[in-house]
Amino acid sequence: SWGNGAYAGQGEGDNGADGDVSGALTGIFPYGRYGLTPRLDIWAIAGIGWGNLSLQPDGRDVEYTPDASLTMTAVGMDGLLVDGGAEGFSLTATADVLTVRTTSEAVDGLASSEDNISRSRLALAATRPVPLSDGSSLVPSLEMGIRQDSGDAETGFGMELDAGLSWNDPERGISGAIKGRTLLFHMEEEFREQGLALSFSWDPNPSNRGPSFSLSHAVGATVEVGLDALLDPTALEMKALDAAAASNGQQLFATQFAYGFPAFDDRLTLTPGGRLALSSHSRTYSLLWALSPYVEQQQPQAEPWELSLEGSRQEDNTADSPVEHSLKLRFSLFF
Repeated sequence: SWGNGAYAGQGEGDNGADGDVSGALTGIFPYGRYGLTPRLDIWAIAGIGWGNLSLQPDGRDVEYTPDASLTMTAVGMDGLLVDGGAEGFSLTATADVLTVRTTSEAVDGLASSEDNISRSRLALAATRPVPLSDGSSLVPSLEMGIRQDSGDAETGFGMELDAGLSWNDPERGISGAIKGRTLLFHMEEEFREQGLALSFSWDPNPSNRGPSFSLSHAVGATVEVGLDALLDPTALEMKALDAAAASNGQQLFATQFAYGFPAFDDRLTLTPGGRLALSSHSRTYSLLWALSPYVEQQQPQAEPWELSLEGSRQEDNTADSPVEHSLKLRFSLFF
């Protein structure tokens, strides 16, 4: 992952200068989920990351490039308190604990640093599907949680509110959603977190063959929480840089198109595609390739395994920044 931001110094001399910061991180974060009962799931994720930072004080022809590292551990639990099925009211309780530690080495003119943060959450989430006459459905959702932040960043109790509305038309293969998240209050009065995300997807074929298209636009902090947020590369990037995570003005636009073709005597599906992501600071172009077993009806985790390859090119919006390239190989297995 890559990211950039800015910092404001305090004190005299070099320590009081403002400047720009950017960084790159390579990480390994294995995770797992296990169903203790039909209503109770537990999950865990832990891993390490390593890379480097670039700090450039304003008005000086100097750049500091210390090596940086990150360790992260999180565990969580999801319990279904009320099961309303496909058309009734459902209530879920969630709890998770996260710890993150970041370090940077000492270089000439810049001291080493070490930061630790932790967060505990307890939340209730409610959903109520609303079937429509044309076969589509609306699913409003509402989640409220309390959190305790500790460590070297913001500390104290807070309360957050998440709300969303999704629409799904399975006959046409169209779905859309709007999600919002805000920190209602926090003991650290200057701590603010707001996020808004819009998404649209089109997948007309009930199997994993044929065309598919998705579009999303997000503003501010990530609207996902728990495991979904931790597995989001953008969220990992923000925690690694410890800079722009609270930047409510950050925006991200992403679109993706893919097409599934039969392969290997119709037993497998080969899916090439492309993705474009535009943020407030950069733009990323990606070519995708995936191989998975053929499934006749698309459902969550319907494919028992998938092998994918993604090549990306990231360009910063500033003219003098270098172009970054990456290649990601991923294998997923569901059982």
